[in-house]
Amino acid sequence: MNKHVTEPLNQNRYGEQGNIPARKKRIYSLNNEWYFLTREYGVFGPYSSLVKAQQELKLYMRRLGIVRTAIS
Repeated sequence: MNKHVTEPLNQNRYGEQGNIPARKKRIYSLNNEWYFLTREYGVFGPYSSLVKAQQELKLYMRRLGIVRTAIS
């Protein structure tokens, strides 16, 4: 089983101050397919690339109102 995880977890998010809370990694790869994990609806994927998973995650967050800008 090949698993690769990406996302910096040791940074405050926009607007956060103080200690950095514990976080899970949101984007990961399993057997060369990419997925992202959400609190609300679980796992999304598989996607063919990290870039595609990142784009879909941003779109998902935009739809929920978590981020305001669209991806290109």
